[in-house]
Amino acid sequence: MFEDPTNWLIVSGLLLGAIFGFIARHYRICLVAAIANVTLVRDHRYTLAFAASLLVAITGTQLLEILNIVDISQASYRNTTLDWLGVILGGFLFGVGATLAGGDAARVVILAGNGNQAGLLAIFFFAVMASVAQFGILEGPRVYSMLNSSIELSRDDAGLATLLGVPKLVVLAIVVALLLGFLISQWKRHADVKLLIAGAILGSTVIAAWYTTGVLAVDEFGEGKPPSAMTISGPMSRIGNMLVAGQYPSFSFSISFMLGILIISFITSIVTKQFEFSPIKGSPLKIAFGASLMGIGGTLGYGCNIGQGYSGISTLSLESLLAVIAIIIGIHITTKRLEKS
Repeated sequence: MFEDPTNWLIVSGLLLGAIFGFIARHYRICLVAAIANVTLVRDHRYTLAFAASLLVAITGTQLLEILNIVDISQASYRNTTLDWLGVILGGFLFGVGATLAGGDAARVVILAGNGNQAGLLAIFFFAVMASVAQFGILEGPRVYSMLNSSIELSRDDAGLATLLGVPKLVVLAIVVALLLGFLISQWKRHADVKLLIAGAILGSTVIAAWYTTGVLAVDEFGEGKPPSAMTISGPMSRIGNMLVAGQYPSFSFSISFMLGILIISFITSIVTKQFEFSPIKGSPLKIAFGASLMGIGGTLGYGCNIGQGYSGISTLSLESLLAVIAIIIGIHITTKRLEKS
């Protein structure tokens, strides 16, 4: 079965998606909720969980690169063409949209798997507008912006270590120290051990994804493909293209990963008798508009909170760092605005 590398991509994508989806669903881990909790009530429990995720994901991914197990520098996040405008604007739009839609990329897929009508509405508009931005009428303006605003980095790698001209191990040590410092500083007031463990498990799926696409699924006799990891906005654009243009996407690691989240959420909700086509609370227009911004922003910014926020940031890419900061700012500003309205 696993003589064909494609089978590794499909099976591991489904398995890692199922693990990620089960943990995120059970512990209600969502970047929007994490930032909103800090913004509104100064609750850092979920931001600590995300810090644990990043600590594990970054450490493991960087060790895969430093030990020459996976050539992480070939990943798309480390491309030396920096579309700074697309990344910042796309990240900000995604953050705004996710807040309006009621959850980040993984959360809306989980809600859809639970039968939640708001989640189903969100993933429909997410997918369609991601497709429009990637393949449709917005493709021209997106490409025009990219060609006219991108800058070529002076180094041959967009990793922070290369750009700063210091050893990778030094940058890793600094990042680990910062994350540990944040965890320690907030431990007494906000630490929830179960959430920290859950976050660490999510981080470990990133490492497994890089190892799968960079080692297990490599065809020694075929054309070499760069390693990739988890994302949702990319698969959404291809599923949206199927809905709009009838072009069926081929199975890939990222599509399998997203389907794994959807399937495990559906199965878990059935087993726990929580599956329900629950009615939409609030404005359907707001959810549809927010999900549309998620699709556009995720495409414009080369990834969502999963692609840039887990996979990309684990490569210590400048692009991903800018995207994550923009997403967080978008969530924070929109949360404040919604509080006042």
